[in-house]
Amino acid sequence: TSGDDQILEQIVKQLRKLITVVKVVDFRSQAVVEREMMLVRVNAEDSTREEVLRLADIFRCKVVDVGHTELTLEASGNQEKLSAILALLQRFGIKEMARTGTVAMRRSLQGDL
Repeated sequence: TSGDDQILEQIVKQLRKLITVVKVVDFRSQAVVEREMMLVRVNAEDSTREEVLRLADIFRCKVVDVGHTELTLEASGNQEKLSAILALLQRFGIKEMARTGTVAMRRSLQGDL
């Protein structure tokens, strides 16, 4: 998430109240690896299927479901990458989309290797 210090503090306080949250870590001052996952169902008629598959290949998406007139793709990466994929797929017609939101983990320190 993003925001000023006050907003981030409120978010952390709210998350700590949730029973399913085990730990909240503030990564603002650390180097992190961030990823988001997305599933997107897109129209893929015979005339456009190859182009959709080509875009999926360029962005290293996995085809996770195939229908007669649609494909479901799985993509992961940063928010900018997923937004770029959506922008390019928009012209084919997006039927459904689900995104996880960003997950993050501290980067390994050079001394940890």
